Amino acid sequence: MYRYDPRNSPFRMLRYLPRLPARAESKVKRLVRRCVDGRKIIRGYYDLYDIPLQFLGYFDVPQRSDPYLPGGGGVPTLFDELERRGIPYRLWDYRTPESRSLDELLDSIGKDRRFLFLYTAELDALMHRAGVLHADVGAKLRQYEKAIGALVQKSRRSGEDVLMYVFSDHGMTDVRNTIDVEGAIEQCGVRLGRDYMAFFDATMARFWVSGIARDAIIGVLDEIEGGRILADRELQALGCLFEDRSYGELIFAADPGTMIVPSFMGRERMAAMHGYDPNDASSKACLFTNDPACPLPHSIMEFKQLLLDAAGRSG
Repeated sequence: MYRYDPRNSPFRMLRYLPRLPARAESKVKRLVRRCVDGRKIIRGYYDLYDIPLQFLGYFDVPQRSDPYLPGGGGVPTLFDELERRGIPYRLWDYRTPESRSLDELLDSIGKDRRFLFLYTAELDALMHRAGVLHADVGAKLRQYEKAIGALVQKSRRSGEDVLMYVFSDHGMTDVRNTIDVEGAIEQCGVRLGRDYMAFFDATMARFWVSGIARDAIIGVLDEIEGGRILADRELQALGCLFEDRSYGELIFAADPGTMIVPSFMGRERMAAMHGYDPNDASSKACLFTNDPACPLPHSIMEFKQLLLDAAGRSG
């Protein structure tokens, strides 16, 4: 969600703040959020989480616009292409309560709009909180099963050939242990903001550092059990070797099931997490469809074209 860009950071003035007590920092963050939202500096989803204010000013939110609106993705999105092709559509995103979205989706079957897109977020939040195999997760999946069954039945009664795709954007892994990456680095005498800059995600630690401090940090990371430094060849294979290194000059990835705690994303361990190596079995997404002509996608990056092809065939 964040990349290193001190020149263009909408929070850059915060770099001059002294370190504040936790309660005062929380109040300032609420004011910052109100200002950013009020001026519509960032229109898409973002959160300030537990990012220390004095370091927040070094980072920017890459997704400044709303990707659910035409022209809001920074790159051509599914909705941009639907607009270009003149395909009428309706979407429900995370802003709409899920139960209402499902009811409205059901009501829209057989009506004038040809392309209906619904994004749900409650299962993700539930798994983070309870774990992958918790009984509440099973109950939630049964709710989805009932809702999808109602959609199938109504589409059949409408007499239309409705193509349906149910897919996830990532997997989820139960958290088995935690590591304190920043704490381990502090023990070797280098300090965040003085000797190096970093962003501590829940499953990655991303660094911008050179010289002696870089060597010291690499030495510490090599000794931490539960993660490893990603080589450039791995980043290249994963499509993550960015020329400007704004997402990290040095990237330490936690092993699946290991969570970095504390991190800039939170100070508490969660029951389950995602954002691990996509080759891990628990990172796999899923796709269910009634479309016999649907090709088997090998990456989530293929879903956009898959849906556009389906929209073309159902036209």
